[in-house]
Amino acid sequence: MKHREALALVTFGLLAVSISEAGNVLVCRDIKDCNTCADSYIHILGFKEDCRWCLETNTCGGPISCPMGKPVIQKDPFKCPTPYKPTAGKRYTDALGRSLFAISTAVRDRNVSDCLRSVRPDITFSRTYEVECDGSGNLCKGIIAKSEEAKALYVAYKGSTAGKQVFAEMLHGLTAQLGAWEKFESQDAGVINYFHTAFYRLFIDSGMEDDLMDLMKKHKNYRIWLTGHSLGGSLASMTALHLVKKKAVDKNRVRLITFGEPRTGNIAYAKEIEENVPFRYRVIKRGDPVPNMPAPLNPAVLTAAQYNRQAMHYRYLVHYDNNMAKGDGFNVCSVADDLGCRNTALSNLADHTSYFQIDQDDFIRNHCPRHELI
Repeated sequence: MKHREALALVTFGLLAVSISEAGNVLVCRDIKDCNTCADSYIHILGFKEDCRWCLETNTCGGPISCPMGKPVIQKDPFKCPTPYKPTAGKRYTDALGRSLFAISTAVRDRNVSDCLRSVRPDITFSRTYEVECDGSGNLCKGIIAKSEEAKALYVAYKGSTAGKQVFAEMLHGLTAQLGAWEKFESQDAGVINYFHTAFYRLFIDSGMEDDLMDLMKKHKNYRIWLTGHSLGGSLASMTALHLVKKKAVDKNRVRLITFGEPRTGNIAYAKEIEENVPFRYRVIKRGDPVPNMPAPLNPAVLTAAQYNRQAMHYRYLVHYDNNMAKGDGFNVCSVADDLGCRNTALSNLADHTSYFQIDQDDFIRNHCPRHELI
């Protein structure tokens, strides 16, 4: 054998057995693309070892081929880069992000319409929905709004409330990390139990869905924008998937932009979002720790069944590695779950509460000054 991996195996008295099964290869190093590499494996003394695609070097190798601590793709081609090719009307811009964040922030106001009038005077209609979304009395809140000028309907959700609500979400996230997901919109796709309960109580049971359906029938050519921060981002992504899977709206009319969204569901959920919601962006500020939760386990130590129960983000991440001031740039990540696109070891809770350099509660107290955000 000419290849160093094969020579290394022989040196240690091990043989890589080549058989005709799909995905089984003699050596990993010959593979030149991520998709094939992530779907391939070798056999060592009867043990199956996944090939690994080293993201930084764009090379395929065996178990110890990628530098420790560097991003690695294995077991699933879904994680491989999908080039970001924005076209007119489908790209993310800072102005668009600020405009949607203004709407999601307005949900926090007791008088949503007053805040919306300040930040988005083109919005001429809004309706508010608020329910208890768990057994501890924590509230979840959302709005439906309409802009005839933009020919758009908006569904926006309030983020988590500090304290008991965040703690409850974290507990449910831990159980999800062990594979306890609530099925959502397909046999395999699952979401965190807390988000599942909140979605059905707020969007389905409160009448919010029925009201949105009525508006969509009256405005058949309007785009449907879905947005939210933190918990609100998870509810927004679930709403987008629900509407498309229900065939309530053509997927090309749906626009999903979330802020600081945690890992809402498992790998099948991420795949469902990508298949059914073409326009989708998750905006993350620098070291925001919330999008890191719940953390998936190392795929190297998981069986295929265990791997498929892990939490995962869908593309596309929009990462601001800065303060998100006006004029600051951002990067759009082409890899699922943000591998190598942001340093998840950095963690600063202040980044979660200061998107676009505003404190949302202070912003509301100051009557939503438009110039601070847009």
